[in-house]
Amino acid sequence: MAIHFEAVDFTYQADSPFATAALHDVNFTIPEHQFTAVIGHTGSGKSTMVQLLEGLLVPTKGVITVGDRQITPKTKKKELNQLRKHIGMVFQFPEAQLFEQTVLKDVMFGPKNFGQSDTEAQALAQQALRTVGMGPEFDQHSPFELSGGQMRRVAIAGVLAMQPEMLILDEPTAGLDPVGQAELMQLFARLQAEGNLTLVLITHQMDFVGQYADHVLVFDQGTVIKEGSPESIFADSDWLRNHQLDLPIAKQFADALAAKGMDLDHVLDLDQLTAQLARALKGGPHE
Repeated sequence: MAIHFEAVDFTYQADSPFATAALHDVNFTIPEHQFTAVIGHTGSGKSTMVQLLEGLLVPTKGVITVGDRQITPKTKKKELNQLRKHIGMVFQFPEAQLFEQTVLKDVMFGPKNFGQSDTEAQALAQQALRTVGMGPEFDQHSPFELSGGQMRRVAIAGVLAMQPEMLILDEPTAGLDPVGQAELMQLFARLQAEGNLTLVLITHQMDFVGQYADHVLVFDQGTVIKEGSPESIFADSDWLRNHQLDLPIAKQFADALAAKGMDLDHVLDLDQLTAQLARALKGGPHE
């Protein structure tokens, strides 16, 4: 499921004295079956874009194409509800949305809400729970007796059980320790690769962008100012700093080495950095 934004504007409380422009002239493409990262400082327009993508808002101007569907200022709520069947959303702290008595019932809720029978919903829920690493022994547990990391996996399973074609992740590792963050990002990368999902990650963590993304969108002042591969986005360190964006730690380290005369090529994550340093110390060629 590819996404196209064409000349999209959005204004909160449009046509009122309190009108506030949040997006203007937004144009970009999210490629199908790829891992796209969306970056930008707080207030740059990312959250509003996500609400448009999820069908929670309609544009004030312009056209959003999601697969074979279009969202325009005239799109009705019923059409947006149909769109949500195909897009899964994992918010920050998604475990706050858990509410059922058991883990299994909680994950079944989404499929049942979209018309699946109890038997079908249970099968989808169990499959989703196993996918996120929650074994059968957790099915009848209360979700509120689980650890924070386990609760988040259950919440993610609830989204996956609806079999979305696109998965939107809004700072999904917030509040987790480094090990939990790494495990969750590895899970998302595996889901995208094995399930041919179109995955969109909104994040402030540039290490995740460098390690996992195929494609990057950069937001600033309510519009997209740059898009491309992680290599092209992180190639200009000064440009990123001027737009209040960090670099992946590995890239920062590589830049520091370059200032000392050791030039490393295309370093975006720690594995690349380690491999190139090993070759450099042995006197071998860089990749």
